[in-house]
Amino acid sequence: MRLMSTLTRLGLIFLAGAMITVLGTSELWDEDPKEITTLDLANTMLDDWALPLLILGVLMAMAMMGAAYLVRDERRENLEWEQRGEDV
Repeated sequence: MRLMSTLTRLGLIFLAGAMITVLGTSELWDEDPKEITTLDLANTMLDDWALPLLILGVLMAMAMMGAAYLVRDERRENLEWEQRGEDV
């Protein structure tokens, strides 16, 4: 469990660093006479950033599953109540 948490954190840090590096390049922000539209943004995200977005989605899903596991109540009386389905 601790290894998965560490790998998730390292993956998120690596992905954030890669995105900051790419978005910080001067070629991306040079003056361009063409106005950027939301369609251009959508095409860029789905064409150029498909794999990083997929990886980010997997990491977020892992975080949500981990949170759901940690919230689960496993006290003995609650487990017995769930199995019997009646009040004790």
